[in-house]
Amino acid sequence: MTLKTLRISTIVIFVLLASIVGWSIALGNVIIPIIAVMVAIGLKIILNRATKEVMQDERTKLLRERAASVTIGFLVPIIGVGSVIIIALQEHLPDNIVSISYALAYVSCAFLVTYSVLYSYYSRKH
Repeated sequence: MTLKTLRISTIVIFVLLASIVGWSIALGNVIIPIIAVMVAIGLKIILNRATKEVMQDERTKLLRERAASVTIGFLVPIIGVGSVIIIALQEHLPDNIVSISYALAYVSCAFLVTYSVLYSYYSRKH
């Protein structure tokens, strides 16, 4: 399979996935989107393995790693500080905004814990 065929196949898979998920949410079904996402991920893995061309080199991999690291280093503190500020001002804000702020604070903590665990794992591995 060529790289062009892989890109077209990926677009088709994810357009179908988005359609199925949207349709299922409109019907109120939770099971179908979960199955559809798993099937889409499986198909994507199979297609990647069937591709014979080089999809990424060391430079591309390094750029992705740096971009991910900078993104996490930039967004997680902003989300965390913003959440703390909103929680501190909760008496003057609507309840739904405060609830969202608590959720973002937990997500920020989850990112930090996940990053720390993976960093520890990969530092021992290499």
